[in-house]
Amino acid sequence: MVPAPAPVLDGRSRLAGAVALCVASAVCHSWPGAGLALACGLAALALGWDGPGPLLKRMAFVNVFFLGLLATVPFAVPGAPLFHISGWPFSREGLALAALMTAKGNAILLIFWGLVRPLSPAEFGAALSGLGMPDKLCLILALTARYLELMRREWDRLLTAARLRGFDPGTSRRAWSTYALLLALLFIRAMDRAGAIHQAMLCRGFDGRFRTLGTSGWRAADTALCLGCTVLACAVLFTEAL
Repeated sequence: MVPAPAPVLDGRSRLAGAVALCVASAVCHSWPGAGLALACGLAALALGWDGPGPLLKRMAFVNVFFLGLLATVPFAVPGAPLFHISGWPFSREGLALAALMTAKGNAILLIFWGLVRPLSPAEFGAALSGLGMPDKLCLILALTARYLELMRREWDRLLTAARLRGFDPGTSRRAWSTYALLLALLFIRAMDRAGAIHQAMLCRGFDGRFRTLGTSGWRAADTALCLGCTVLACAVLFTEAL
């Protein structure tokens, strides 16, 4: 089944709503707040759903880190021990804290996946600029997101060329020296490409600000999204006071 396209919303409303919900999710310290944050994340998927495959793959990758927290934090937090390993107590309070961090982390991932991921690098930079962020910061973030894949392909080409010339990847001193030379060559090519891209952008009238074509601007749906995210963020924070 072909995933439904994401609703057309202004990037500023998506980004502002995501930040509000993520800040509220990050500062909550109780399970009711974390559960509400997870519900907000699941609801946000309706604004950027493109099938379960990419989302599940990314969640599996992120939760490897949280599995490490679940395995280590209970040893560092004092409390009632569930069991001992080599004399080290595995506390119930530490396990609860690690589980809470896992829930909040997954909630933030779902919120950004639904609200921010549908934005292209240019739309993301334009949204940041529209929210008053410094233009240079917007430029760095947007171009970094745009050209990371290009640098990865360039690295693959350099490594393939080195292997064709007899390079055997490993951990020897000679291998690390070769890696350093390849990395230096990658940075040199990146600088050359960055200069060419900058000149091309200037020739097309770039003045340091991102502008997107074909957008409908701020609409009533964007106002509704911002209000809804604000209400939900306040609801998450309100649960902390109960």
